[in-house]
Amino acid sequence: MAIFKYFTEEVHASALLSKGKLMLQPLSHFRAREADGVRGDPRDGILTYAPQGGLVMNMADGRVIRLEGGSLNSTVNQNDVFVYCASNQLSADLAEKFGPFCVEIPDPDLLVQRLKRRAHPTSQFDYSQVVCGNVDYREHSREPGADWALPERLVLIKPVEFAWQDEFRIAVGTRDIMNVENVGLTIQTGPTPPVFEPVPAPIFLAVGNLIDVVKLHRF
Repeated sequence: MAIFKYFTEEVHASALLSKGKLMLQPLSHFRAREADGVRGDPRDGILTYAPQGGLVMNMADGRVIRLEGGSLNSTVNQNDVFVYCASNQLSADLAEKFGPFCVEIPDPDLLVQRLKRRAHPTSQFDYSQVVCGNVDYREHSREPGADWALPERLVLIKPVEFAWQDEFRIAVGTRDIMNVENVGLTIQTGPTPPVFEPVPAPIFLAVGNLIDVVKLHRF
């Protein structure tokens, strides 16, 4: 299944074709951007469970507490996961929002496999645990199941209002960041302003010439 990467500048699209150049941004980049409904999302990569009727908590002493308006939130460290964003759609509407130069990648697994070849014991990033897949646009009322404990699931979660993006992601993390239960858990009882931390610079990776396997569209 093909994916589509949009660019505002043709030179950046050309760099993907000729060098396989990828720019991966930390999750904190998207959380820190203004919540414009396009790129900025302070809840990007956060699983939130806020059932209708309130969050029910079973206490160790046998008490049952219902938190009206409460939510359970699970997230990975936003500065340790770097994301490459594309879409499953070739669309003039998406081009208007994300840029008129679009590279069609017929097989995203090609990028994943080339990234995995970078795996090395001394690398800061664990390329053997590259995560990829369609973004899961979740209602807050949906039960979390086991997803709350799986960082590789959390990096593919966004609120339902972003479903129009039909996003496909490739993500790499620092060592051990994708380990099971390596997440931060919080319980909120009301609106909480996002906490913005310093945002790391993006990382740039080159996976090799792609000219023979990808196609450039111009809108």
